[in-house]
Order: sequence, then structure tokens, then C-alpha cells
Amino acid sequence: MKKAEALQHLYEQVALPALEECVAALESFFLENRERLVADFVEAMRQFAIQIKERQARGAMPAVGFIHLSLLRTSVLDGSNQYLLEAYTDKWYWDEAACFSRYDAGWAFQEISGLLRLLEERRKRYMGVLDAPDVERMVLKELDFFAQFVTALARLSLSEVVKLPEYKQLEKAQRFQIRVGEFKDLSEPVYVEDIQAREEEEARKLLEQTKGAQCTHETFANMQLREIKADGLDLRFNDFSSSDLANSEFRQCVLMGTRWIGSKLTNADFRHSLLCDADFRQSDLRGANFTYTDGQTSNDKRYRQPGLLGIRFEQANLEGADFRHSRLYRASFCGANLRQAIFLERDQDRFALTDEQREEICWAAE
Repeated sequence: MKKAEALQHLYEQVALPALEECVAALESFFLENRERLVADFVEAMRQFAIQIKERQARGAMPAVGFIHLSLLRTSVLDGSNQYLLEAYTDKWYWDEAACFSRYDAGWAFQEISGLLRLLEERRKRYMGVLDAPDVERMVLKELDFFAQFVTALARLSLSEVVKLPEYKQLEKAQRFQIRVGEFKDLSEPVYVEDIQAREEEEARKLLEQTKGAQCTHETFANMQLREIKADGLDLRFNDFSSSDLANSEFRQCVLMGTRWIGSKLTNADFRHSLLCDADFRQSDLRGANFTYTDGQTSNDKRYRQPGLLGIRFEQANLEGADFRHSRLYRASFCGANLRQAIFLERDQDRFALTDEQREEICWAAE
């Protein structure tokens, strides 16, 4: 057997099944321990904010434009499992990082050592065709399946991070981002903040573009945007928190990972939209229309994004909201008001609801 054939055989017969088991185990760990993981991540960001502010107070660092969390792949092989925290000005990589710290992501890579041991033991069966570096390279190529949980944790934690006094005291550039990804390579924004609030006219122009347009990773928080009419737009990862969006329409939109915390969304129309990982905590959704909305998750046995964080309606007011024909089965309704909300009878066992909530719901035949 030639080396390329041996590598392919090892990958397909051993690495893939083991990788699927590792990701499933990590998902269970993440969901069972997410409150502790959030607390630890928030504390790491608090300490980093203190470090940045101290440098700013000494005049050693200007306004920060980016905080970047970078996966250090070699640290996974040596077992230290570190992410590099860097603070940059608004020039980003065209300027030297002015502040550094580390985040211990050992929880996300705890399955790697076992995977390496398994592959190392199995590669010896190929009669000297494969060596140890081959196994290491194979594992390094699959780290994204573990890193996705760190990105999910960052998204989950940021609503708490931005409340920190230490964060609020930072001198930030006009446009500030927190990003997660590779070291000086591909990354994605998990939080975007425009220090100077958008004008309502500009916001409406962005949200009422032609069907099929993209407007992602933007912030529309704390705005008066009643009766917006968005149709068929890609609005993933936008932040609408604490905004007045009453009587607005978001039909057939991609709303994956959007944040609506504390927003006014009375009579809002979300029909036929994708709401995977959307966060509606503490929002006013009286009379909102969620018919034919989808919270689909990935069917891939290794990818857990989107869908890992779930749709959140905790403490939301959903009185009279319509959920008929919706596929939001993993949504959390903890503490939500569901008085006179409409659900289909056939879905009674598909949603996680309390007995009190079930009694208040209007169960419709169709």
C-alpha cells in the first residue's frame, strides 16, 4: 500500500468515526457545562479589558478597534491548547498588536489527546508506510471541528462581556469588532459595535434592500425602526438588541445568529425565515408571526454550527404569537409568557414547555 492510499484508509476507517465520537462528546460537555464555560470566558475577557485599559491610561495604546482570539494550532499538539488574545487599533494587522493575553481552551480540545493516541497506534499497522508526523498533520487539519465550540462560546458570552464595567471603560475606535479565527488568517466577527449610532435613514436603507441582498454582522441596536420591511435578505449575525421594531416584517430572511435581546417586536412578521441560533431573550413579541419559520441545525456529524446555541425566547413576552408550522423544536421558552400563543396540536410533544405554559397555549388543529 502506497502512502497516499494508507493515509486515505486511516482517515476514512479510523479518523472519521473517531472524530464524530469526539465531536458528539464535546457537544454534550458544552451543553452540560455552558454556564461555567461562559463565566470563565467572561472573566478572561474582563482581565484582558483591564490589561488594555491600563495601557491606554499610560498612553501606551490608542483606541482599540479589534480584539482578536486566534487559535494557535501548534499549542494543541503540545497540550497547552491556547488561544491568543490580541488588541489592535482600527488598522488591525497593518499595525502591531499593542496588547496580548491568552485564553485556555483546553475544554474544547480535551478529546484530541485520545484521538492522537488512537491514530498513532493504528498507523503502526501500515508496516512503516506512515510516521508520527502524518498523524499529527491529519489531526491538525480537523481542528476546526473543535474550534467551532470556542466560536460558539464567544457568541454566547458576549452579551455578558459587553456589560462589564471594565469593557465599557475601554477607549474604542468608531467601529469596534471582536473576532475569532486563525492567527493572522481567516476569522469571523462575533461582535460588532459602532460607537457612533447609525442614522435611521441609513439603517432603513440597509434593511430594505432588494430581495437577495446581504447585510451581515451589522449592528442596529438601540434604534427606532418601526415598520421595517425586509424581504428575502441575508441578515445573519446582526444585532437588533433594545430596538423598537414593532410592526416590522422580516419575511423569508436568513436571521441565523441574530440578537434581539430586549427589543420591541410586537406584531413583527418572521414568516418563512431561518432563525437558527437567534436570541430573543426579554423581547416583546406579542402578536408576532413565526409561522413556517425554521430553526434547522446541521445534519453533519462533525459540524455543530449552526444550531449549537439554540433559539432563545427566555423571559420573552410571546402573548398571542403564532407558531403554527414552525420548526423551532429546540427553542428555549424558559420564563416566557405564552398566553394565547398558537401552536399546532400535533407539535405538543416537540417543544420543551412547562405544564403552565401548555395550559395557556391555544392548540390549533391546523
